[in-house]
Amino acid sequence: MTNEIKAMPIRDISFANGIFFAREIGKIEKADAEQWAEALRQCAAASPVPVVILVDAREMTLIAADASKVFNKAAETPNVRVAAVATSRPLATVMSRTVAMMSRVGQTHDTHVFTSYEEAERFALSQAAAVQT
Repeated sequence: MTNEIKAMPIRDISFANGIFFAREIGKIEKADAEQWAEALRQCAAASPVPVVILVDAREMTLIAADASKVFNKAAETPNVRVAAVATSRPLATVMSRTVAMMSRVGQTHDTHVFTSYEEAERFALSQAAAVQT
């Protein structure tokens, strides 16, 4: 009998040069979103400049409803300038845009959805550079 360890669907969380990065793979559950949101809160609180979020969601397949609620609440995180999300699957694009629209009430930043990682990264880098100067 083999014990299979479930890989975390939100990986490679990092913060450097004003950019908070994460890669999403597969289905995102509430616990995954909570881990991401807490890491974002910590980075944003410690950053001397507004944070730019960059999410590589090209391999994400689904955001659970309760995870969407966590992402909605995370949109209220202070000291966040903007978010850039890269998606390549139509369903993931729709889910990302839906989460962004549902977050409008208390959000501190806009979320931009891109169909390629290169576009999202370019946008995030330009936004981070704008606050560094």
